[in-house]
Amino acid sequence: MPKIAASQKDKFYEGRRADLAAAAVRLWAEKGFDGTSVATIAEAAGVAKGTFYLYFASKQALLEDVLRRYTLLPNILSMVEEMADSSLEQAVHAFVRASWTHLNQHRDLVLLALRELPSHLAQAQEAIERVLVPTNRLLAQYLEQRLGPQRAQELSLIVAGRGLIGMIIMVFISQEILGAQRFLPVEEDKIISTIAQVFLHGVLGNEAGQSC
Repeated sequence: MPKIAASQKDKFYEGRRADLAAAAVRLWAEKGFDGTSVATIAEAAGVAKGTFYLYFASKQALLEDVLRRYTLLPNILSMVEEMADSSLEQAVHAFVRASWTHLNQHRDLVLLALRELPSHLAQAQEAIERVLVPTNRLLAQYLEQRLGPQRAQELSLIVAGRGLIGMIIMVFISQEILGAQRFLPVEEDKIISTIAQVFLHGVLGNEAGQSC
């Protein structure tokens, strides 16, 4: 490790961990967790193999850091705050677009999740607890505020929110990762609008039907 000022050590340390995490995501998405050695990750990050262990005790520890560091969903809390004055329809469209853009910008992470989470159940459960559950809860709370208590009693807003998240992720994976776009091409704006409209009509029930 090069000599650095004491005041900069924490920043340098975190920066090096971030570099290793970013390199690992790229390589694991391409070759898989088991198919990528510590030496390969270290080389891609521009450090020696021995230096790797100054930042992570093992490759498994790096995987756990990656799953804590990255997320497949945008920051829903900041979005809810920003769209406090928006209509429900505007807010849902904005959430779908932001989520789609976020997934597009983190394709390697999507591939990593598809490759590794099914065989790393403890880490998958941690990712669900850390990312999906808080986002799901905030979406449900937001929907209850906008739809009112009567509609909230008629259906599970937890399930409604998770359904929206699921639609976005599964359509993105099938369309952009698994190649459906080549055979069934759809413009991105149309995909986003359709997901939002399908969700809104289901949540709003008769009110949506009367507006058609």
